[in-house]
Amino acid sequence: MGVFSKDRFLGVDFGTESIKAVELELRGGSAYLTNYGEATLFSPQDPKRPAVRSFQEDIAIHFRALLTRMNPGTREVCISMPSFLGLISLIDFPQMTDAELEEAVRFEARKYIPSPLEEVSLSWESIGRKSEPDPSADAASAASSRTEVLLVAALNKDVAQYEGYVKSVGYGMKLLELETFSIVRAVVGERSGTSLVIDVGARAANLILVEDGFVKKSRSIDAGGRDITRALAESLNISSDRADALKKSGKDFLNAKDVAIILPAIETIVSEADRMIGAWKAKRPGAEIGRIILSGGTSRLAGLPQYLSKRLGIPAELSDPWKSVEIPSALRPKIGSIGSSFSVAIGLALFGVAEAKRKK
Repeated sequence: MGVFSKDRFLGVDFGTESIKAVELELRGGSAYLTNYGEATLFSPQDPKRPAVRSFQEDIAIHFRALLTRMNPGTREVCISMPSFLGLISLIDFPQMTDAELEEAVRFEARKYIPSPLEEVSLSWESIGRKSEPDPSADAASAASSRTEVLLVAALNKDVAQYEGYVKSVGYGMKLLELETFSIVRAVVGERSGTSLVIDVGARAANLILVEDGFVKKSRSIDAGGRDITRALAESLNISSDRADALKKSGKDFLNAKDVAIILPAIETIVSEADRMIGAWKAKRPGAEIGRIILSGGTSRLAGLPQYLSKRLGIPAELSDPWKSVEIPSALRPKIGSIGSSFSVAIGLALFGVAEAKRKK
């Protein structure tokens, strides 16, 4: 029988190609890496996936196998859902009481959520007040204080599906959130100023505007590592496996003039990022975005930071989600090769660490 600790925190990222897990322990006020692991999934289209089970059943089987291999020191888990399964909106309200605000949020939510509210898990958080002019208000109240509320929603059926993964292994669920917030917790943390986080996964890219640690705007688009692999394979007339190996080889296909290849997925990300930046500056005249932070497995594509810096006119940097984690010396070389592909799992485990620190 394993020994379970109240100071161990397990974060699990259910991705489209793999399940990633990170276990952290709170030691002397610091987060210490005790365990991590990954289980590769069969894609729904993979002919090797047994036809007798669904993709969801495949996830549950691999999740159980991953936990058996890791044997974590806690029976509670923090998990995330893909951002494309949820909705995040920032809404301005006039200053009002908490009771009035709750009623107003539910009323306004109907404008943003296409499904009946009875079918939706809804949460919201007041993230501050501002006194900028409100063009929709009359002259007498145009400069009145307003409250910014972050609205988060997901369908009940999707929430139940992810809760089911945890129940199937007999663990308790400490947290379920959209991966947007896990990513920001890991790669931005408490950095001040405004950042645009671009997290590029296998299937989708998340673009997240963060101001002083708070998510202000989020968008998920269908452009990811799979699309980049496909474009390289088609452009160079090679197999997908060879294209994937080239993508990870360190060869710069974006900036080198002799081998530059147009990658539609990257152009889609650039276009959406440019649109988000323009809309943010139009809403907040004089606002500046200080940096672009790249996250996700595909963020390590050679030349991507330089390419985005040039196209968007904002300095871009690779994230280091491990920066606030103490890593055993024996694991440091391996962690260095992993990069930011574990950002979501780290951010989830850090939630438990932060909660434990507040209670001490």
